Amino acid sequence: MILLRFISRIWKVISAPPPVRLPGPGVLPAYARMGREIARGAALDQRVELLVRQLAAELAGCRWCIEHGLHRWRRAFLPNGELVALRRYAASPLFSPRERAALAFAETVSRYAERAGGIPDSVLAELRRHFSEQDVALLTQAVAGEHFFNPATGTLGIDAGEPMSGVGRAMRASGSGVRNLW
Repeated sequence: MILLRFISRIWKVISAPPPVRLPGPGVLPAYARMGREIARGAALDQRVELLVRQLAAELAGCRWCIEHGLHRWRRAFLPNGELVALRRYAASPLFSPRERAALAFAETVSRYAERAGGIPDSVLAELRRHFSEQDVALLTQAVAGEHFFNPATGTLGIDAGEPMSGVGRAMRASGSGVRNLW
């Protein structure tokens, strides 16, 4: 009888379907590792990266990403005039042709879903005049990262613009560990 119970338990374990693994807290660190892997051995100019990320965050509407970008901008001691003129980058004398090419690419990637036919050849040609293929991959990852975190932070209830009601405070407190991943 004992042997029968033992075999029955073993059979249940062997024949049971494998547990479904749902994405959990490991997703965001995995995304960060992906970004580090893409950037291995390469780095964008800090100013260009900050400009591209800030424009992508603004176009994505991610309030946390916008605030985080402003914080990084201030920490780098860069002038605020460029951030004010960011949406008018094409006509602003504050940006170099290289920065304008990167910002045009960031805007095009940010609006990719709205466009039929993908990214215009003229934007890619101008970008490739100023950046290597590895830099283009880094720029793409930077823009995509800002668009990734918008639904992630909003869904988790840790967006910077959350009202500070009782529920908002609890969500923000519970999400502080996620915010610290960056």
